[in-house]
Amino acid sequence: MKFKSLSELMETYNTEDKCHQYFVSSRWSYGIRCPHCGNHEAEKKIDTFKNKLFKCGACRKQFTVRIGTFLGDTKISYRQWLAAIFLVTSHKKGLSSIQLAKDIGVTQKTAWFMLQRMFYITSGGNNNNKLSGTVEIDETYVGGKEVNKHKSKKTTEYNKIQGDKAIIIGMIERGGDLVMKKFNKLNKINVKPIIDQHISDTAIVNTDESTIYKGALSGRERRIVNHKAKQYVNGEDTTNRIEGSFAHFKRMVNGIHHWLSHRHIQKYTNMFCFRWNTKKLDEHSRIDLFLSNIADTRIMYKEVIA
Repeated sequence: MKFKSLSELMETYNTEDKCHQYFVSSRWSYGIRCPHCGNHEAEKKIDTFKNKLFKCGACRKQFTVRIGTFLGDTKISYRQWLAAIFLVTSHKKGLSSIQLAKDIGVTQKTAWFMLQRMFYITSGGNNNNKLSGTVEIDETYVGGKEVNKHKSKKTTEYNKIQGDKAIIIGMIERGGDLVMKKFNKLNKINVKPIIDQHISDTAIVNTDESTIYKGALSGRERRIVNHKAKQYVNGEDTTNRIEGSFAHFKRMVNGIHHWLSHRHIQKYTNMFCFRWNTKKLDEHSRIDLFLSNIADTRIMYKEVIA
């Protein structure tokens, strides 16, 4: 059954058994497969027990739908997980761990770890297709201004443009997907592999007058809008779309999270891009997509804080 709101979701999946079955059908849409030996239930029977355990008829090992996934071996109920996934994927500017903790009835520490687990799912992206057609590229800096910091907090090696801000490169296809990547240092050598990985060789690339793209496009057609000359649109050439996505991202940072560390900011950009790229989907389809590839998404707490 489809749902459009949190209340409909909770009404549709009003028991642990229904939520458990939803996760089972999302993970194994073509039948249950043993995570230990790979046996499919069509090949050799997989027994189901009342306590949500499965037992493989081939290797004789027991398993649950949680094994090897971001759900992990936790005491968090399936209903709480489903509600959390709905809230995190549907709120356009994201959700803080404090708010999530209040909404589903867990501690802030637990909610933060749940967020990190969900972010991990989007770290690999949900679409391996390269951006094509007309692609806009630009860079932005996320973080506080050096001039506003206390003397003891200022960056040792002061950089007028960057300071201690995180560098984010954004790429957006006209009418298509958005990709954002964090860089420690912005130069042609670092940017070129990311462009080659995410942008088609035949794409037309719109940029501003920045010199870092001059040798990083590998022969792709480049069309420039000169921001220094106050030129923001030149016919169909513009970078307004990617700059608009940066504005939305910074509203998320400033309004919801307030501050993101260099260590974790890429995870938040990944989830932001997932929400952006699925904004035309209904809530049910977005969650189905989110849960469509959850095998091998287990992450331990010590890995997150390492």
